[in-house]
Amino acid sequence: MNKVIIITAPSGAGKTTIVRRLIQAYPSLAFSVSAATREQRAQEVNGVDYYFLSQGI
Repeated sequence: MNKVIIITAPSGAGKTTIVRRLIQAYPSLAFSVSAATREQRAQEVNGVDYYFLSQGI
């Protein structure tokens, strides 16, 4: 049976660090990239960290 693990916390709480460690320990896990409408930060890569979307219609 497949399972879904959801990691949720405020910005800067260390979610990405936890997810990277889990994927290292359990290579069968996969990361699902979320979408965001906020501005992309300098170190972030579109399609890797988030899919950055505009709010325009």
